[in-house]
Amino acid sequence: MDGGSEKRRDFYQRKTFPFSSSSSCSGKQLTSMKPGKDRLSEMPDEILVHILSYLPTAEAVRTMLIRPFGNLWTLIPSLEFEYNEVLLTLIPDGTCSWDDVRRFFTFVRNVLILHKRPFIDEFGLYIISMYSDERRSECGDDIRMCLKFALDKQAKAIYFTEGDEELSESSDYPNFISESLITLQLAFFIIYPELQVDLGSLKELTLNHVTMTEEGFQQFISGCPSLQVLHLYNPYEIRTLSFSVPNIRKLFLCFEKDDPDTDPWVLDFPNLKSLDLCLYGIPNVYHINFSSVRYVKLEVFNFEVDDENKLRMFKLFLEKLSQSEVFRLSDHLSEIFLHLLEDLHLLQIRWKRVVLPLGIFCQSCLLGVYGLMRSSKDLEELDIYTNTTSACRASVDLPPVELSNPCVMPKLKTVTLYGFEKPWKHQLQLVEFLLKSATALEKLVIVPNEGQFSITEKQDFVMHVSSFQRSSPSARVLFL
Repeated sequence: MDGGSEKRRDFYQRKTFPFSSSSSCSGKQLTSMKPGKDRLSEMPDEILVHILSYLPTAEAVRTMLIRPFGNLWTLIPSLEFEYNEVLLTLIPDGTCSWDDVRRFFTFVRNVLILHKRPFIDEFGLYIISMYSDERRSECGDDIRMCLKFALDKQAKAIYFTEGDEELSESSDYPNFISESLITLQLAFFIIYPELQVDLGSLKELTLNHVTMTEEGFQQFISGCPSLQVLHLYNPYEIRTLSFSVPNIRKLFLCFEKDDPDTDPWVLDFPNLKSLDLCLYGIPNVYHINFSSVRYVKLEVFNFEVDDENKLRMFKLFLEKLSQSEVFRLSDHLSEIFLHLLEDLHLLQIRWKRVVLPLGIFCQSCLLGVYGLMRSSKDLEELDIYTNTTSACRASVDLPPVELSNPCVMPKLKTVTLYGFEKPWKHQLQLVEFLLKSATALEKLVIVPNEGQFSITEKQDFVMHVSSFQRSSPSARVLFL
């Protein structure tokens, strides 16, 4: 889960070329040019610099050999140096030695020296796959120079991946002081408590595999008073997750290790709206305030359904999130969640949309969905993703599930069922139950796996569904 690599992949894709038929370079103007005319030479420098901004930095520098561009690359607004990409440009055969590593940093250093633009928008340095050699620690000065350059140039976004603690074992880094920085991503970095942080404009912070103590983390967070989005991936050495950030709107936490000795979480986010958790254990949730959360996504919780203590903690955790509006789960968690609802009824759930990806859909899942409906009177939209496997087919011969208690869903308007292979008994029973119980249902969409239904099977399915009672006169069933 390398946040830096994701940003690097999307860096050029997210840019949109602004020229259109109404721009200054219209079709009429272009057709008026004489054949053989150098159209690049006709363009103003500002347009040429804009064109260069779409190229990787190493490629943009190479345009100095093209007459219309010359040294215009020194004015590009964004600089990105990815170790492997730059070396591939410098060394086409792909070989790498220690001299090539130094050549990479020589290239970076020369670009920074020659760059003339007083301010930049984005700066990225990615050296996670650097040549493995004990002398790589000699590059520490160059790395610190890059970070200082980005801060001095008042970059709005910095993406910084070190990739090796040997490069950052010294705390001699420039202090993070900037009035312009809005987005900061640090990966494989060490945050020391003595590091000064004053990032008054910072809105989004990503810390990926960062080594930091509780004191260092608190120090860093306190220097970001405007922080609204926090991504925290697998921090090293931190044992107590205890902090309060009033302005945070979106929080992503990922912990790949389940450490039973980790202290209880003490989290207070009075204005948090979006929460994304990827955890390998159930956190101690007694001191967590998520009352303002409206969007929840839970990706991984590593426990089994027969662990009663963990189930109890998971139920308590869900109750902490019962006031959110959108609730999404991973496939493994969906099965646990439905199992929990089958046995332990959660009351006063206020979710308006629920997304459940399931590996299979069988008797237990149907009972869980029934429990969800009984507990979610405010539910307006339900999405279920299934992958019908042999385990589910084995349940075809089981008797129908008895859903004896009446269940009325007064607000449910849209249901989408993905992944049907064939109209198995419990899937059809789910459709019948939803049509009978959702008094305000407008649309029930069924999306089967491609190629799994023959024409005859599709006709049989439609015939079954058309015979079901519908409590909503406006309910439509769409079979895609």
